[in-house]
Amino acid sequence: MLTVAMVGMGWHSWLFREEMKALLGDISILHPRIVSYDIGREEISKLSGAALLDEVLILGGHSMFPESPELQNSLCRTIGEWAIQNFEGDDFAVRTRKIGELPDTISSRSFEDRVGRVVSSNGIRVNLESPSNEIVIIIAGSNDGDTHPEPFEFGETMVVWGLRVKDWSKESFSGRSPTERPYFKPISLEPRQARLLISLSRVPDREIKAVVDPFCGTGGIAIEAVLQDIRALASDLDSRMVEGTKENLKWLGKECVVKKWDASDLSALWGEREGCSFVFDPPYGRSSWRSADSLDIFLSVLKEAKKIDAEGVVSTMLPAGPEALNSGNNDDIIVMGKKWSELLSIIQEIGWNVHLFCPVRVHRSLVRAIVVCHPAD
Repeated sequence: MLTVAMVGMGWHSWLFREEMKALLGDISILHPRIVSYDIGREEISKLSGAALLDEVLILGGHSMFPESPELQNSLCRTIGEWAIQNFEGDDFAVRTRKIGELPDTISSRSFEDRVGRVVSSNGIRVNLESPSNEIVIIIAGSNDGDTHPEPFEFGETMVVWGLRVKDWSKESFSGRSPTERPYFKPISLEPRQARLLISLSRVPDREIKAVVDPFCGTGGIAIEAVLQDIRALASDLDSRMVEGTKENLKWLGKECVVKKWDASDLSALWGEREGCSFVFDPPYGRSSWRSADSLDIFLSVLKEAKKIDAEGVVSTMLPAGPEALNSGNNDDIIVMGKKWSELLSIIQEIGWNVHLFCPVRVHRSLVRAIVVCHPAD
C-alpha cells in the first residue's frame, strides 16, 4: 500500500477534490489542490482517466514553509534523505513547482539545488533527461486568487514532496476538441468537462455499466464514456445531432447506440437497467427541447431516470445566474430560471438527493452549476 499525493489542475480546485472523492472515497486534504490517499499499486490505474488530475506522487511528507534559511536547509536535508531511502534505480532529478499565491521572494530553484546536493553527495548520479527517480517538491501558497467558489480556505504556504509515480499517465485531451471533430456545433461540450461529469457520477465500489445521455448533441459525453470502455446509451430529439454523434464516434474508431428520441419518454427507449450514470448537458434554450419550458423537460428526465435505474446517479450542468459565483447562500441562486431552494425541493420530491452543487464560470457572466444527484435514502 502506498500513500500518494494527487495534485489538481488550477482550473477548479473544489471540483478536483470532488472528482478524487468520487473515484476513490475518503481523501485527506493537504491543500485546496493537493490531496492524499492510501492506494495499492494495482489501483493507480483508476486515476488515469481523471479529468482534473495533474500529477501523482508517492508522498514523502509535507510541512509549513520554513521561514529561516537554517530551517529551509534542514527541510532540504530531510527531503533528500527520504528520497535516497525510497529510490529505485541509480540516478535522479529534482523538479520543483509553485502553485497558489506566493511571494516573489520564494525561490524554487534554491530548493532544487539544495536537495540535489544532498542526494548527489551520496554518490547518486544526476540525470535531467530520463531519470529513474524524480523528486518533486511543490511549494503551495494560498488560494486567494481562485476565480471559482472554494469552501476550503487556505492562507498559509506549505511544502509537499515525493517521488513521481512512474506507472501513472496524465489523460490527454488533445486531438479531439469539438472543433477538431468532423461534426461540430458551438453547443459542443469540451472533452475535459464531459470526462469530469462522468467522473463525478462515480461512487466508490459501484461499477458504471452504462452512461445515459438523453441530449447527446455532438457526442462529447458518449465519446468520453466509450474511451473508458463504458457503454454509452445516447439519444437526442434532433436527428442532425444523432447523425453527427455517429459521425464523430466513427472518426475515433468507436461506436455506441445512438437514437433519435424524446427525452421525456426516455424509459420507453432504454427500459430498466442497473449501474446507470445519467450524464448530460441540457440543451437549455435550444429548439431540440420540445417543451417551451425547458425546466419541465429537465424534471421529466429526472423522473425517467428513476424508472430506468432507481439506484443510478445523475451528473449534469445547469444554467445559473452570475450571482452563483459570489453567493454565500445557494438558496436564492437562480438555476434554470428558478430559485435553487425551490428547484431543490422538487428534485428531492422526485426521489433524488443533491450530492453536489458547484458553480462553474464558463465565460464572463455565463455560469453553469454542476449538479450531482444520488438516490434518496
